[in-house]
Amino acid sequence: MSPHSNILRLLALLPVLGLYAAPIQLTAHLRQSNLTALESTFWEIADPKSPRYLNHLSLPEVAELIGASSEDIDSAAAFFAEAGGYDITVSNLRDAVTASFDGKPDVELTAKGLPRKSTHPSAVEFLVRHDDLPASTTTTTTTSSPSPLKIAASSDDSSPSYTISNIKEAYGIPTDYQATHPDTTQMVWGPGTFGYSKAKLEAHKIKEAPLINMDKVEFWTENHGTSGGDNFGEGQLDVDMITSFGLNVTTLVANTNTSASTEETTGFGAALLNFLTDLSSREEVPHVLSMSLGSLSSASCNLLCSEAVKMGIALTDCQAYISEQRQVCMYLSDDQSDRINTALQVLGARGVTIMGSSGDGGSHFSFGPFQGSGDDSAIADALNEVSCKFQMPVFPTASPYVLSIGGEMWEGNSKHPVTWAGYGGGSGAGFSVQFEAPPHQKSSSTVSDYLKKPGMPPTSSYNANNRAYPDMSAVGVMGTSQSCPITAGIWSLITDIRLNNGLPPLGFVAPRLWQVAEEYPGEAFEDIIGGNSNTSCSNGFPATDGWDANTGFGRPIWDGFVKHFAADDVHD
Repeated sequence: MSPHSNILRLLALLPVLGLYAAPIQLTAHLRQSNLTALESTFWEIADPKSPRYLNHLSLPEVAELIGASSEDIDSAAAFFAEAGGYDITVSNLRDAVTASFDGKPDVELTAKGLPRKSTHPSAVEFLVRHDDLPASTTTTTTTSSPSPLKIAASSDDSSPSYTISNIKEAYGIPTDYQATHPDTTQMVWGPGTFGYSKAKLEAHKIKEAPLINMDKVEFWTENHGTSGGDNFGEGQLDVDMITSFGLNVTTLVANTNTSASTEETTGFGAALLNFLTDLSSREEVPHVLSMSLGSLSSASCNLLCSEAVKMGIALTDCQAYISEQRQVCMYLSDDQSDRINTALQVLGARGVTIMGSSGDGGSHFSFGPFQGSGDDSAIADALNEVSCKFQMPVFPTASPYVLSIGGEMWEGNSKHPVTWAGYGGGSGAGFSVQFEAPPHQKSSSTVSDYLKKPGMPPTSSYNANNRAYPDMSAVGVMGTSQSCPITAGIWSLITDIRLNNGLPPLGFVAPRLWQVAEEYPGEAFEDIIGGNSNTSCSNGFPATDGWDANTGFGRPIWDGFVKHFAADDVHD
């Protein structure tokens, strides 16, 4: 008997012995319908000047608009069934079919045409695998601190005091102001080890924000993260900040994937896609979503390696190197980013205000320069040269469907805000490589006027016709992973006022934000002047008067926020 026969006999026994891994799931993302109509509808709902402003779509309306045809759904379901899939379900948006498979070896799934694209039905754009991993639990003894790159505040006694009360005072927010509507909901998300410790939050409450309502903070998922992991520190910071500023708002903590690959490689893009497509097809969605995690966009990573090849670096070597860099290039393709964007559009059209951190590597890096030793030194050097030659945007913050949040810090005290920078990094900034400018930027001279000012980077290093970011900023001395949930909590309070007044949530607020900032300068945003997105490079975007591709329109002014965003009559 051949060795191969013995292997096959062993594989046949594995289910009996209970040695197969837990079931895996495959989701077939189907060709969606009417995406052009979704795009136009999304902007009409978000445009304060449109008759459809804030007339958000219901879940059935979205499904009717973009759902796949019955024939396409049936073909995907039959494809899975023929390959041994079971528990086959169709998403509420009718744009995805999911099936479970017993823990079969990858080679067996591949033999059945999974996940080889050449065998997929034509309606299937791509497959995403998400294993049914056991939910992890947290401990309350230790949590990791954010990466040192993300901590800019000095421990020196002369540094400003970035307490919750001091930040609120700087923005004019009463320290005891709390939400009162029972339905106001905010969410933070992350994969891998992302989570939070209730004991740590309780300690933060006692020290910094005594009015945090612990009873209104809960996990949205069975996955609770893993104490000590990198993303657990991110999750703790997210929860601490969003609950401190969105006081008494129901806070949902979501971790939809516990795979370690989501913290390092392209598994993150798959996790983000799964989360957003799942959330967008739920009956209930949060009013505010804060996303602090991200990496260089797929377009940025493609640019990195294509330019490195011109410098003599082999494409395969470059791709292998960047795939090993932690939280640097975490998206599979531009097509994946496009599908993520569609999910962001759906959520915005349903009334969710989505915020993303602008990044911690200025306008050139994900965090900081590449490091290499031995054979990798030449690759790292080449990539650093390319990174400084171009402005490299991160994703999802550079999406035209996300409100991008930059970071500020204070010189001396809170009355002197400048761009956050520290440990070789700094507030993310710049222009998307792949997404064109949204309508509210195209119709305005704000961006073009800014680019006429002195001190700009070479025009060849960015595309001035594409989406410019960030939109606004908040304190980010622990990186923009701090400024994003701070801002999200503030928008939750504005949403709470609206709900109490019988008004709909703001959904995608960027067009209105730009309108307010341009028509009422200095009322809702305090300008931030000082600093540059160059980090360790010789060029970058300066923070100047007015909007800039570094701090956006500046930091929030509470009274102006209430005046211009909590009511709608000022824009009729």
